[in-house]
Amino acid sequence: MITINDLSKKTVFELKAYAKKNNIILNEAKTRNEILEIINNFVPEPAQEVKTDEKVALYSLGNLHWQGVGQLVTGYNIVSKESSEKWLTLKKVRTATPEELASYYGK
Repeated sequence: MITINDLSKKTVFELKAYAKKNNIILNEAKTRNEILEIINNFVPEPAQEVKTDEKVALYSLGNLHWQGVGQLVTGYNIVSKESSEKWLTLKKVRTATPEELASYYGK
């Protein structure tokens, strides 16, 4: 991590590049002191939690590929809830029940 002392040795151009890389908005700051003050007062936003636990079982009648969504093979597929909402708009795809999956995998 770069310390304040390291930043004070940088040029205006290097400070602007550092700010851009770290998503720090400089507004109208032009001098090195103004930029350093903004960087020193910058507090990063907390990272948002991404839920990836929700999975849905789908049954596909054929092999399918959708750019940006993913792919399905013929049979049962486990996908995220967000992807399942898109896949279910197709006629070849339906949701699979837990009983179906249990009987298919022999339980």
